[in-house]
Amino acid sequence: MSDIIVPGFKGSELIAELSKAFEAYTPEERAKLIKQVNGVFQFVLKANGKEEIFTVDVKKEGKVVRGKGNVKADAILTLNDADFVSLAEGKLNGQKAYMSGKLKVKGQIMLAMSIKPAGAKL
Repeated sequence: MSDIIVPGFKGSELIAELSKAFEAYTPEERAKLIKQVNGVFQFVLKANGKEEIFTVDVKKEGKVVRGKGNVKADAILTLNDADFVSLAEGKLNGQKAYMSGKLKVKGQIMLAMSIKPAGAKL
């Protein structure tokens, strides 16, 4: 079991899948992705009165860690776990989630809004 997966957080399973995808990239693919995205995203997921943080570094190393990691986040996205899953699956529109208060963003909001659903590569 991945150290990224947290019981009670379905979103952590999706983030673990993203981590696997990054690990499968060749160095060239990873470099291309980093050049395209050039950002560090921190996801703060909430479920059942608990909070988990995941950092997706697509700026320096192209990797995912549980926790804040050692790279400062460019965008911090806070939302409940179920909404994160809906967002990742393309069932929830990011802009609508933000406007309705389901998604809170600190930092570079335009970078945060550039995130694609799981069906499309980040």
